[in-house]
Amino acid sequence: MIEVRDLTKRFGATTAVDGLSFTVRPGRVTGFLGPNGAGKSTTMRMMVGLDRPDAGTATVGGRPYRAHPAPLCAVGALLEGRAVHRGRTARQHLLGLARTHGIPARRVAEVLATAGLAEAADRRAGGFSLGMSQRLGVASALLGDPAVLILDEPVNGLDPDGVLWIRTLLKDLAAQGRTVLVSSHLMSETAVTADHLLIIGAGRLLADVGIEELIARAGTSRCLVRSPDPAGLRAAVVAAGATVTGSEQGSLVVAGLDAEEIGAVAAAHGVILSELTPHRASLEQAYMELTRGWIRFHNEVVPS
Repeated sequence: MIEVRDLTKRFGATTAVDGLSFTVRPGRVTGFLGPNGAGKSTTMRMMVGLDRPDAGTATVGGRPYRAHPAPLCAVGALLEGRAVHRGRTARQHLLGLARTHGIPARRVAEVLATAGLAEAADRRAGGFSLGMSQRLGVASALLGDPAVLILDEPVNGLDPDGVLWIRTLLKDLAAQGRTVLVSSHLMSETAVTADHLLIIGAGRLLADVGIEELIARAGTSRCLVRSPDPAGLRAAVVAAGATVTGSEQGSLVVAGLDAEEIGAVAAAHGVILSELTPHRASLEQAYMELTRGWIRFHNEVVPS
């Protein structure tokens, strides 16, 4: 497991990570989410010893990253895909990593194939696209066959084929019983990849929750209802305390009552329904609702 306890990191007057505590468990893909400046990358850097915390601890398998005799065999990390000597080939880069940890050279060919880089193995990394650099970063993370994977925005720069590849890879790794922590800003991808979520804002933990539970918390915001008698339906649901936010060609969008309640109201007033479809909140909606008020850096429109 990855265990973070009371982790704090300050940069001058700014507290990037503020007393953060959570546990990342094996056997599932855990999404690590938060607005820009929330402290995700800083937290991940402290997990692998690149930044020293001002307080608290971050351990992997019960030890700090630096205490592992062969860190690459315990933890695979992708924090910056382009952190590779530009003059080295992909094969040379991976061989160098393998030799520092006593990893057999045959493993290099295996991870190059896994990452889809077998044909580019002898090309210099300086000529790689962003997507290819990301693939090389994932290959580096997999090199030691670690039980724990920590990946920061792994789909950044990948084409649709690459996104599908990384999604399948992460699910397979979790199914093998490994611990997988993945940060992302892509809610649609997180929704189909992650099983569990850690959401932070301003360096503090906002949620440690399963995706379905988080969406359920946001609630079913509205229902699409169709009826041959939309006027009668409107009057009935409004009288029951609902609000009707839109209507078109015999359909109503009803908020304030769930599908079961709408059906009961319609039956009580003898109104026939031809459609009753609940619209669940999306992960993006649930996330935006949760993180509202915790955004450090806002997008601003600059007048031209």
